[in-house]
Amino acid sequence: MCGILGAIPFVNETHFQNALQTLAHRGPDGEGIWKSEFDVILGHRRLSILDISDNASQPMHFNNRYHIVFNGEIYNFIEIRNELEKLGHIFTNNSDTEVLLRAFVEWGERCLVKLNGMWAFAIWDTIKKKLFLSRDRMGEKPLYYIKFTNKLFFASEQKALLPFLEQVRPAEKFNFLAKNSYLYESTEETLFLGIKRFPAAHFAWFQNDKLEIKRYWSPNSESLILPKSYEERVEFLRDLLLDACKLRLRSDVPIGTALSGGVDSSAIASSIAQVVKQSSVERIPHNWQNAFVASFPNTVMDESLPARKIANHLGINFFEILIKPENAVKSIENWAYLFEDIHEVNPIPQITLYRMMRENGIIVSIDGHGGDELFSGYESSILHALPSVKFNSEEFKMIIDTYSNIHPQNDQFGEMSKLRILPYLLKSKFNEWNRVKNDSVMHDFSNSCDSLGKHLLGLSFGSVLPTLLRNYDKYSMINGVEIRIPLLDSRIIDFSFALPWNDKIRNGYSKAILRDAVKPWLPDGIISNKTKIGFAPPIIDWMKGPLREYLLDEISSKNFDNSVLINSKKLKKAIFTIINETKPQALYHIESIWKEFGIYLWEKAFLNTNRIYGHK
Repeated sequence: MCGILGAIPFVNETHFQNALQTLAHRGPDGEGIWKSEFDVILGHRRLSILDISDNASQPMHFNNRYHIVFNGEIYNFIEIRNELEKLGHIFTNNSDTEVLLRAFVEWGERCLVKLNGMWAFAIWDTIKKKLFLSRDRMGEKPLYYIKFTNKLFFASEQKALLPFLEQVRPAEKFNFLAKNSYLYESTEETLFLGIKRFPAAHFAWFQNDKLEIKRYWSPNSESLILPKSYEERVEFLRDLLLDACKLRLRSDVPIGTALSGGVDSSAIASSIAQVVKQSSVERIPHNWQNAFVASFPNTVMDESLPARKIANHLGINFFEILIKPENAVKSIENWAYLFEDIHEVNPIPQITLYRMMRENGIIVSIDGHGGDELFSGYESSILHALPSVKFNSEEFKMIIDTYSNIHPQNDQFGEMSKLRILPYLLKSKFNEWNRVKNDSVMHDFSNSCDSLGKHLLGLSFGSVLPTLLRNYDKYSMINGVEIRIPLLDSRIIDFSFALPWNDKIRNGYSKAILRDAVKPWLPDGIISNKTKIGFAPPIIDWMKGPLREYLLDEISSKNFDNSVLINSKKLKKAIFTIINETKPQALYHIESIWKEFGIYLWEKAFLNTNRIYGHK
């Protein structure tokens, strides 16, 4: 897990190195630069995880012809290495990077279909003067680029590309993108004019000033033969989950997991423990039994008690991280710079959690993201099963009851009136139809999905999940921690979209098949809990308390008054109201105010700054 940077043709090395330094947080363990003068320059910041010796440093080379910079992990590198050794390859180190490079040498772009992992990498062919770029199937690892007439720049983060722009300016659609943060991560759009996002599940060749981008993977559930009974499908998912976790336990550095009382993180923590109990794992570190939970005492958001119960049941170390926003006040503006995009909610809990992992020596976190999108965990998603029940009143009632029970009864959580369900569904289906219509892959794949499946397809590939993956990459890599996500193993993705809706919503439970797959490994009461909280801070309490002084100082500043990206007078009034209002306020309203404040922080970080090395 690292940060990469490249430029074609060659640029000034000092200028390039300054840009590479902006990725230092992604790779605190080393730096490397390789250049072929007049042709290309490649840079790498290293986070050492597999083969932590200098032998695995990057850029890495093969026969003085192929040169790679790679960010990510190839989990099945041992199996691919064995296959390559049978073909005559002799390896010089124990890293997955060398396996990836030699796989490309052996199979070219066809190597991608063999990879089980997450990645963004570039390989330069010195003989053909040709560059190969690729990004993993789900876009777990970021990749951005700038394409001028005869130049190409690419990097793991946008800040490393800013020095190569003539001027740093907001995108033409900045206002729309910033206020609709879940709608653009699956597109090439970014908040910076001139910078594009390289698409997930694609590769590209760059030669003779031409960049050709092609898709190499789409989800495919039609070729999957599902077991006939629900119980057999539960067992099938259980086996997939165990194998996905087994592959992701391969590491030469300590491992942890971000744990809550929810289904997804509990599923991963219990699966990891079960894998180690049931079988041997190649390249597993001695120190893997570590669970970290963010604690918000005396608030509805706190899940430390069930998380501790899970950790004790599994026999793994438990670290309760008390989130104190007052300790993060001085970092908020720097985090806005490191994060690059506008955040939907305050990121203090997530960044603090991974920082504490790093301080406790944990470099890899195996987490439970993706379950809500693949198996229907959001309350609004549940309603999308309704068109499939037709005139079955019993199934209709079960879906409504599942929806009604998913949130705890609390003033901070709004509940959609049953009278609003039909208008919501009509509007949502119209938006879903537009999104699918304009995405050829989603259009082709959605034909095999039921109503709920079509909706989850949009969440997984078009809106929520791509944004969540971007966010968690930033949360963790700000602290030099790598996140691995077993539920996004492509085999599990294909399986999830082959399932009928009533495998996901069953007997009053969301994510039913995932719950049943891990139920034997967890204590009573965890899987049977129907409510969903989500990993979000008690932002109302924070704005009234520990963040109050900071916010009042900031909205009284000259920078705030002179902002060009927000209506400073309107936002100032809204923040004053939140801070001083005594009656309960809707959480979604508070989050929209915080997002607007985030736009101001973005402007302060990138438009009113001297951080952009070399920018003219």
